[in-house]
Amino acid sequence: MIHLVTDKVDEKPQSSFIDRKTILESFGISKSTLQRWMNDKGLKYYKVDRRVFFKRDDFNSWLETYRSEN
Repeated sequence: MIHLVTDKVDEKPQSSFIDRKTILESFGISKSTLQRWMNDKGLKYYKVDRRVFFKRDDFNSWLETYRSEN
């Protein structure tokens, strides 16, 4: 009998931070669009040298403010 393992043993714990690349790939947007969200639309971010990070909860809360009621 074959048993399929449903738990991922080597799965890393999910960080509370996400990077710019993850957002770009997940939403299919350009760097300039993300930059506009950060500078003009109030998306909170953290910058360490040239690296930019976002708290998952902050990003999700920010995104919810644009939820359509249709």
